[in-house]
Parts: sequence; C-alpha cells; structure tokens
Amino acid sequence: AVDEKKEGSNHGEMQSTPSFYSCWPSISLEWTTVTYEHVNGNDPTPRMQTHRETFHHALICNGHYSLPSFPPIPGLRNFSGRILHAIEYDDPLDFKGQTVVCIGARASGADIAKEIGGVAAEVFLSDSGCERWEEFGTKGENVVKRVPRTSWIDDEGGVHFSSSASSGEDDDGSTQKKQEWVVKNVDTLIFCSGYDYDFPFINEKSNLELSFPPGERRVQPLYEQLWHAQYPSVSFIGLPHSVVPFPLFELQASAVVSQLLLQSSSLLSSSLTEKETEGLIESQVVPLPSLQERMEKARLDATSGGPESPGRVQDTHFLGSHQWDYCLKMAKIGGVYDESMENYIATNKALYDRSGKERKQILPGKKDKYRETRFQRDDKNQTYRIIYSEMEEEKSTVS
Repeated sequence: AVDEKKEGSNHGEMQSTPSFYSCWPSISLEWTTVTYEHVNGNDPTPRMQTHRETFHHALICNGHYSLPSFPPIPGLRNFSGRILHAIEYDDPLDFKGQTVVCIGARASGADIAKEIGGVAAEVFLSDSGCERWEEFGTKGENVVKRVPRTSWIDDEGGVHFSSSASSGEDDDGSTQKKQEWVVKNVDTLIFCSGYDYDFPFINEKSNLELSFPPGERRVQPLYEQLWHAQYPSVSFIGLPHSVVPFPLFELQASAVVSQLLLQSSSLLSSSLTEKETEGLIESQVVPLPSLQERMEKARLDATSGGPESPGRVQDTHFLGSHQWDYCLKMAKIGGVYDESMENYIATNKALYDRSGKERKQILPGKKDKYRETRFQRDDKNQTYRIIYSEMEEEKSTVS
C-alpha cells in the first residue's frame, strides 16, 4: 500500500530539484511467513505470521518469463491436436514426424522451429511480420516454412494464415492483395507468444493504481518503463524485452539508486559526509521531472505501441535495436555516463549486431553455429576481436 501522503502535498507543484524528493510517499508492505514447529515428536505444525513494514522505496524485480501469454485465435476450440506454450518445450524429439505450427517468430519461435525442423515432418513458423509463404532448406530436406500471422482455425481444424490487407507492392509495382493460406492435419500448436506481466501482490487491497491486463503485455502508468509515474518510490526492474538483459537491468538499477541518493540527500543532508555530498554533485545525476511531466510521458508511452511503426499494444515494452539509446538514457539519469560507459554500450551493440547477423544466416533446422563464436571485447575502440568462429572457418574452407 502507498502512504496516503501524495507528492506535492507539502510543497505544491513539484519542481525538478532534489527538494521535491522529500514528498515521495512511503510504501507499506505486508507478507506472511510460515514456520513449522515440532511439538513432542509429533508431525510439524505450521504457524503463520503476518508482517507489515514501511519502506522508503520498493523495487519490483519478479521477472516476466513465467506467466505464458496466449493471444486469442478465433476457432481455437476446433483444434483437436496438442496445444502448448514455449515455456513447456523441452525435447525436439517429442515432435518427430509431426506437423507443427509455431505461433510467434521472435526468439522462442525461431529457436524452437530450428530445433524441431530437423526431426518434424513439417514446421510452420507463423510470423506477424511476414506477408507471404516462404520456404527454407533444399529439396529432400525437412524444410521450415515461414508464414504470415495465424488468423483463425476452421471447423475441421485447419490452421489459416493471412497477410495484411495491404502489404506493399510486388516486384512489378502492383499492389499486393490480402492472401490466405491453410494447413490441414496439424499435430501440434506451440504458442511462442511471450509472457504476460504479473504482479499478484499488487491487488485490490493495494491503493496503487497499476494496470497490466492479461494479453496486453503492457504495464502502466510507468515513467521510462521503470518508475511508477505517480509514485516513483515504486520501480519495476526488467520490464523491457527483446534486449540484452543484464547490462540493461544493471543500468536501470543504477538509475533507481541515483534517485534514492538524491532523495536521501534532501532528507538526510545533515548526516551525509562531505565526501558523500561531493560525490552526488560530481556524479551529475539527472533528477526525475515533475509529476505532470512523468504522467504525460507515461500516457504517451502506453499508447505508442512501442518504438516502431506501426505499433502494437503488445510491443509497449519492446526495445530491440532501440535498447542502446535507452541504456544511454539510464546511464545519464543514474549519473554513471562517461566516455567509458558510452564505449561499453557501443561495444555491446556491436556484439549484438554481429551475433544477430550470423543468426540470420542459419537456415531453420540447422545447428546454431553462431552460439559458438567467441569474442574479445575492445571497449576503447567500440569493437571486438573474434577469437573463434565455426562459421568463419567454414567460409575459409569453402573459399
């Protein structure tokens, strides 16, 4: 529960100066522990105890890779085969000889399609960004087909894929019309559709306004995908997806800590040492903007559909190639931005781009050789040196 003291209640409209941090509300958390006691040698007796404590800040770090998201597909009840989510996937041999549809073509979908492509009879990788039927591999191989979005399932269980109503132009300049394909006798549907955000401890008892409906994959209102826009004493680490996770999460944590230090400096300035005070000044931490600015930014982010156009609600927290600008922003807010940090982030990008390029060269169903590439970082020059690459060795052999 959020303390009823609202931001600005003591000082009016908040200003972008450290003094306003003293108005951040406190957070009351309640939890239950269970202990087991042995009495006279009998079976252990559970004893429940409720705890309640107040904190200056709460960091929500419960991850978002545990609650599967299942997008609605008309006619799904007509499908009589096996339905599972990528979180349940384990062994490609379970799909030997089957016809399989992977719904979703980002990391999970692409990787699973590659793994089972060598043993399944047919694999269809359904990609919302695809507009036509594409096949990979050579004649005589088990090929993976890349197909458009899964649109519906007919009464006989046939899985239909549809392109967009207007999907650009053909090579001759003519406008492409909406097309539809159907695959019958599908054995298994694998939903590679990501995960929903879930915060079961934020519920009707919490006086914290937070929206995260199942299926939307959107949390709001958030400032910079990190702080609760109205109550920045609550922050959410690790919501952005399609990123290099740990470096980004570390920079988010640095940004949160920097704001806590600013808050502490305004509340406890008399107890800070001279060295600690100088450190805050030299770090050039960027204070969060006013409540009004945070709420407006949160509104725009929640309705943007993500950083790419056309956007989707489900891509609100998608970053992909936009993660590097976000990392730089977090570094500046956190007061850890300097030349070495910029070099570090740029080298991460170079490694990410290189691995992504190699990954795209591998046909579905083939070994992910790019995973075996070994690099040595050269942050000073924002680059790297390849120590070992199975793919590069193959190229040399062929040439």
